[in-house]
Amino acid sequence: MRGPTDAEEERRAYAEQSTLTALVGHLGRDVDAWLEKALQPLPETFRISLHRKDRQWTVDQVKAIGAEPVPWMPHETAFTMPFARGRAPEGLAQRMMALLHETGRITRQEAASMLPVRLLNHTRGMLTLDMCAAPGSKTTQLGESLHPDGVVVANEPVSGRLNMLVSNRSRLGLANILVTQHDGRHFARLPPPGFDAVVADVPCTGTGTTRKNRDVWWDWTPKESRRMFKMQVEITQRGASLLVPGGHMVYSTCSVDPVENEAVVAEILRRCPYLELVPMSLDGLTLHAGLTQWPLLDENGARVDGQHAEHLPFFDDAHLDPVARIAKGEGEEGQERAIIDQLPRCLRLWHDDNNTGGFFVAQFRHKPEAASEHVAQAFRSRRATRKAEGWTPTVKTPPKPSSNSVVVANEQVVRHLEELYGMALAPYSLWQRGKRLNLGPPLMHERLYKPPSPTNKGDVWGGDSFHPLRVVHAGLPAFTLKKNSWRSRQEALYAFADQFERNVLVIDEEVFIRLLRGWAPLVETFYEHVKVDELPKGAFLLRSALPWGTETISVWIGARITLMIDINEQNMLRHKLGLPWRDEEE
Repeated sequence: MRGPTDAEEERRAYAEQSTLTALVGHLGRDVDAWLEKALQPLPETFRISLHRKDRQWTVDQVKAIGAEPVPWMPHETAFTMPFARGRAPEGLAQRMMALLHETGRITRQEAASMLPVRLLNHTRGMLTLDMCAAPGSKTTQLGESLHPDGVVVANEPVSGRLNMLVSNRSRLGLANILVTQHDGRHFARLPPPGFDAVVADVPCTGTGTTRKNRDVWWDWTPKESRRMFKMQVEITQRGASLLVPGGHMVYSTCSVDPVENEAVVAEILRRCPYLELVPMSLDGLTLHAGLTQWPLLDENGARVDGQHAEHLPFFDDAHLDPVARIAKGEGEEGQERAIIDQLPRCLRLWHDDNNTGGFFVAQFRHKPEAASEHVAQAFRSRRATRKAEGWTPTVKTPPKPSSNSVVVANEQVVRHLEELYGMALAPYSLWQRGKRLNLGPPLMHERLYKPPSPTNKGDVWGGDSFHPLRVVHAGLPAFTLKKNSWRSRQEALYAFADQFERNVLVIDEEVFIRLLRGWAPLVETFYEHVKVDELPKGAFLLRSALPWGTETISVWIGARITLMIDINEQNMLRHKLGLPWRDEEE
């Protein structure tokens, strides 16, 4: 067995004396037991893509290389591998894990990170907001649980992280995700009534991520949590203001510090009296009730009495627990006692209880009885005031779209594609951005694009525009215009291949395998192997009945027939057919 390296011994020595470990001790945990797990790498965990036709085949493949179901995720939708995260043994296990992820059949995701969506009270057909969405693991988990009718508005403020979010949506072939770019604290208005559900998995100090982010031991001090607190509250409060009566919002962090967790939840309950915490439970997972009292620490990890905490960097009285606030005379005692009663409904996940990272989750409900009409809080006060004043709102014209705007698809393009591929596009909402045509659920058009949207001054932006939402992508890219030919995209074939009835040629398994093994015949030669006299130039589809079902692949018809599917998908198809990997055959 490999002994600890010098770097690991140095990390353990530092961790034992760190302020983070001091915090864990102050919170009543067995420090030695916690450290033992908090210093180990995480096991490899992942979700199975629910909407893929070969889902059961994927489950069989991962079980064959040692996967065990995550017990608190239903119906074999998530698995744990018998090796550490990113450390699959060389050979089949390593290759399969990479290929299954790259082709969208699985999504690598820390088990603890699956909790917010697993616990969120939501159903299909909902309009849901993920406020801090990148890199997209929770967004795609939401998208699959709402599939195919519901819509996830995936918001990410940081331009550099948007690409990861968009890439994950495409990798899984999900059409029900709409990507926006806003600072979560000032997320734009949308047409009433608002969002049916909200996920606020906010930026945090990551003190629960010691098993994958080793720098946390050196980087974290108590003032970092206090510094993050204000932003966490503001993001969550904005999400709450956009939540419809009866809707649910999950707040979560990968932090163990109560200042980023229970203190934020308590402050939201103070600021948003129309919210309440709802109890949560989950069989198969050890979880702990939220705290009603917690310490404040100085930079050396020593406890500071709430009566004398003003000297701490970034200190705010809202960082104090409700018991300390009552003792200090802060806030209304009745409200603080009501918060004490609710905080145990939050859930804490510790590293050493379930072989996971650390995590925190709370679920709010917008009390229906707190609303006189079925619209989110953001739409109420201004509208009620203006209505009482006899205000007639001005209908404002949205800005003209730019070349980068997402707009309703051109009708001529839609008709051309319906004729070309024999696919009925009418059931979908259809969007264009540049030379791409995307498909999404009708809900995108019905709830976000068509209706007018109130301004913050009581006027309205006219409908038939996403404005003031800053929409970067809507739906799934299904077709791309290239070389004057509308090509079907590979990610769209995962979702819509069976609906294409034209521009498709059925070939037998032998021809399919030859093409997959690198055969790029001249068109004249290809005609000798298929029952067709002539094929159109440009993008085309080939379909074949294979042992597991029907597969449709993209090709380009020029002087030769050439495949237009990436190497990863080619290797997956090869593996299913019992063929060598492409690099082995070459």
